Amino acid sequence: MAVEGISGLSGLNGISSVKQATPGEAQASFTESLKAAIESLNETQQASDKMTEAMAAGEVTNLHDVMIASQKASVAMDAAVQVQRKAIDAYTEMMRMSM
Repeated sequence: MAVEGISGLSGLNGISSVKQATPGEAQASFTESLKAAIESLNETQQASDKMTEAMAAGEVTNLHDVMIASQKASVAMDAAVQVQRKAIDAYTEMMRMSM
């Protein structure tokens, strides 16, 4: 029984052409990623707050959507706190290293 390869899939040909980022570019990229994540977290929190206020004012009658928005905001905040803790732990560990 002959085994045939999967046709139509491109392999790892494009990997060798990936440009290496300079330290400055990597720092800028990380900074932009961090800013985008914080902005996304803020938008999620604001959307949850608006839906909660609308529910309290009687404008929204679907409690299900309000609870989903609230849980999304909660999960996003928990994830952000975990990332913060890991970053602080990594910084502390680097400060302990002797050069």
